[in-house]
Amino acid sequence: MTVERHLGTDILFDEEGDLVVSRTGDLALAVGRDCLLQDIRDRLGTLPGDLFAHPDWGCGIGRLLGALDTPLNRALAIRYIRHALEADPRVEDNTVAITPLIFTPEEKRFDIRFTPVRSASPEVLVWGFGVNDLPIVEAS
Repeated sequence: MTVERHLGTDILFDEEGDLVVSRTGDLALAVGRDCLLQDIRDRLGTLPGDLFAHPDWGCGIGRLLGALDTPLNRALAIRYIRHALEADPRVEDNTVAITPLIFTPEEKRFDIRFTPVRSASPEVLVWGFGVNDLPIVEAS
């Protein structure tokens, strides 16, 4: 398996956002595809303005928690996600596809597909958030 170092390297976090320690006792790293997916999940789960040093970084999708399932709200959700992914230079232009899976006032979940730069195969990410839980993430 080839490591796509052009997709980045960062400290690895678990599903709860805690640091992961390697078997040697050092901080574990997310490299390549894992780094890209972790960064996208972080971007989607962060509202613009939450990071003072990067006020434009993030995604406005969290503002739709509580929103009803209407065509306008679905379109807005898709636009927020698309804008966030297309802002990442590691995502190939014009490859982002988003399908709402669950769109209730209490929970939003999406099937997100995109192709990383210099990659022949698309990534599939099921991502969402809800009133009573932390962000829901599944990568395949």
